[in-house]
Amino acid sequence: MPPHPNPKIFLEQYLTPPEVVADLVWLAFLRGEIKGKRVADLGCGTGRFCAAASFLGAYCACIEIDNESITLAKKVFKELGIDADFINADVEYFYSQSKFDTVIENPPFGVKRKGYDLIFLNSALDLSNDVVYSIHKSNEKSEEIIKNIARKKGFSSEVITTNFEIGYYYPWHRNNIHKFLVDIYLFKKIT
Repeated sequence: MPPHPNPKIFLEQYLTPPEVVADLVWLAFLRGEIKGKRVADLGCGTGRFCAAASFLGAYCACIEIDNESITLAKKVFKELGIDADFINADVEYFYSQSKFDTVIENPPFGVKRKGYDLIFLNSALDLSNDVVYSIHKSNEKSEEIIKNIARKKGFSSEVITTNFEIGYYYPWHRNNIHKFLVDIYLFKKIT
């Protein structure tokens, strides 16, 4: 999947490392949460999570506010023969009467807009009838808040901490690669 040609900092658009996409989607597949499932990718960007899930047998919906991202994702999906729905919408206000089995997201970390990641998280939990995978910058205080939100919405939580690399993406970046830890949250609906 190509990187976004014109990333928008106010949307905190960064490239999700391919190994993070592959590991997360493969884990979900092994847990039975991809093949034959309805999967939503919130803030899909160029559609990396949906592409991977589609190749493993999921029906996917790419939900993204940025028209340019949606246009690029549609083009690439067509070239790769991937069938998916594309919804140009703001995650904060998006609602769907039919829920998704699995929701995957790498939301903005809330650097430019404090709490933006929690807006995404609330939407993801509301849209899922089973499981949510959500990536957040690793932070003990945030972990407590995130788990509390999930618990109040009826989800259990697991956390996997992993490395995350952001390449030189914006003109003010000083390093070719910025490495930091992220927490991948696996939220499961409590039945």
